[in-house]
Amino acid sequence: MSDELKQVANGCQARVKSFTGYDVNGYRFHTTRYEQTWPNRKTTNSGVCTPGTDGLDYHGRVEEIYQLEFDGDKPLKPVMFKCHWFNPRETRLTPHLGLVEVREDSVYPGKDIYIVAQQAVQVYYTRYANQAKQELQGWAIVHQVSPHGKLPTPNDDDYNFNTNTYDGEFYQEDGLPGTLQIVLPEALEMEVDNETVDDEDDGDVVQNAKDIQMLERLLVASDEDDNIEPSDSVAYLDNVDSDDETYNPNHEDYS
Repeated sequence: MSDELKQVANGCQARVKSFTGYDVNGYRFHTTRYEQTWPNRKTTNSGVCTPGTDGLDYHGRVEEIYQLEFDGDKPLKPVMFKCHWFNPRETRLTPHLGLVEVREDSVYPGKDIYIVAQQAVQVYYTRYANQAKQELQGWAIVHQVSPHGKLPTPNDDDYNFNTNTYDGEFYQEDGLPGTLQIVLPEALEMEVDNETVDDEDDGDVVQNAKDIQMLERLLVASDEDDNIEPSDSVAYLDNVDSDDETYNPNHEDYS
């Protein structure tokens, strides 16, 4: 017999700690009594499910949370959930839809109503809106909650290819037929000026005769500068382009 089992056989202390909430397995559980103190709550954390040794899944609600303490060389402080269990024999299963329904007005007839906290899986229940139908009265749909910080375990149905060899096809949704044209001003709700604007600015019109003569002289002088013949004279040195291959700094006129 192990030492832990000997400690458990000797019994736990008479005084136990009680909690209104407890975090385990990536879930946060609350007792139903605690949730009832918040009538306008938007979440529920009291739903619980655990697999039974008889092959059935047991669904219910957490009523109390206790921490036991067993004396001994090694401290043992297991946390226990006292639960109200629905009758597992009154559960409806629809495997091809993955649908599980329980009767919330049913009661488990057994006496083993305690589970260790590590055995708990969190669920919540939604009743059918149409309670007028007799086949829906008293029944609720079971929804399993994913642990916080953990993603659901993938299965073969999630893939269109072999996850070991990556053989197969990746699913890609087809696009819509035809073409799509987006008019940016309309899409961005921009205000457009309807006045016609020329691409080039023509500038102001010169009408003064003296200004016209001055502009003509400047135009002629500019044309003459563009047509200057290459020269080796010193006077032309300032006008020589540094990239001009005819420029020879060793010429006698530059010494």
